[in-house]
Amino acid sequence: MAGEAVERLGYVGLGMTMLALAPEFLMPFAGFLANQSQLNLLGVIIAGTVGGTLGSTILYLIARRVGERRVRRFFQRRGRFLLLRESDLDTVLDVYDQHGEILVLAGRFVPTVRSLVSLPAGLLPMPFPRFFLFTLAGTGLWCAVLAVGGYLMGAQWRLLESWLGFYGATVFSLILLAIGLFALQRVKEAVLGSEK
Repeated sequence: MAGEAVERLGYVGLGMTMLALAPEFLMPFAGFLANQSQLNLLGVIIAGTVGGTLGSTILYLIARRVGERRVRRFFQRRGRFLLLRESDLDTVLDVYDQHGEILVLAGRFVPTVRSLVSLPAGLLPMPFPRFFLFTLAGTGLWCAVLAVGGYLMGAQWRLLESWLGFYGATVFSLILLAIGLFALQRVKEAVLGSEK
């Protein structure tokens, strides 16, 4: 369906679908369309970059609007239901405070993380021009790699898509494993704490 939107609506369809969908699924196909002379490769990269950057910017602005105080209040009142403590928020914000620019830039290459890095950037907040610059650079570079890959592979672009699917699934599995280990540790601490 997203591929049809890109095929029918061209650059506008690509930019719109990039607001919500991962570039790993769209950009190789758009690169293939450029290979077939249905789209221009530079136009594909620009449209993907604009859509991806806009999607990340929306998340940043939402986090900035909500603010750290409300998020902190959520952690205090309901965090325990998610096995989260206020100190976890402090840890995330501290790490982000030290390495924020690198996370915003490099996070664009990692499924799931790509969306999440916009939230602490908005909470701290990272100054908007800096956030925008690093998001634009990271998103643009990743979109270019994917589009050029689809362009060079031509009709074999689905091979790139299957490799990227494996890459995304691996990263997602590692994130789920880390969350599982974190939850297990918290349950263990709660059980041991209640026995004392």
